[in-house]
Amino acid sequence: MTISVILVVAISLVALVGTLSLAGKSDSDYSAATRGNLLNLSYIYIGLALILTVGIIYFVIKLA
Repeated sequence: MTISVILVVAISLVALVGTLSLAGKSDSDYSAATRGNLLNLSYIYIGLALILTVGIIYFVIKLA
């Protein structure tokens, strides 16, 4: 269980860092168009983190 949680957190962080680093490497026209997409993607990551946190807390409480 602990290993699973660590893997989920590690993969999520790597995906977030990778997405943000790739978003910063673009030309000026493209970066103006992707600003909204990056914001939407950030909202998705935040929502996913909240859902995963609630799910993990529920799972841990149910085990106790």
